[in-house]
Amino acid sequence: MDVKNYSEQIMQQIWTQPTKSVKHIEQNIDKEQFIKISSWVLEYYGGTSSHEFLLKFNRMFLSLSLEELRGCIDMMSHSKARGVESLATFYGFYTNINDIDFFGELGIVEAAKPYIGKGYTGDYFHQKKLLYLAISEEDIAALENVRLRKASRLNT
Repeated sequence: MDVKNYSEQIMQQIWTQPTKSVKHIEQNIDKEQFIKISSWVLEYYGGTSSHEFLLKFNRMFLSLSLEELRGCIDMMSHSKARGVESLATFYGFYTNINDIDFFGELGIVEAAKPYIGKGYTGDYFHQKKLLYLAISEEDIAALENVRLRKASRLNT
């Protein structure tokens, strides 16, 4: 699979059809491919676009273990700082994960400093983004209630 090309196609769909389901894409990629695609999107798109990607694929993304998330970060090379910042910001804005231990496990404490100890999940702007992307109430609740399990996996 050409990760760059596939990632660009996914992003184009998210931009042009933000309310369209991504289940057909989820069914056609495995976890390893998803990690590569996520790494590429975080690194090359950053900011709002990467957040839209992670929100649309929230179920797959939240199922990644800490080891898999570290692997995703390790794959970034061109603009690792932008990818890490996007990842930290995503967790700070759209989940309840805002403790230093989680970011320390990922090795991204510096990028996460603005979000540690704060909670932005009820923010008006972020709620509008969730509506714009037609994220289900179930998925919003899952994002807002993410917790760390002892097996080093994210769970909802």
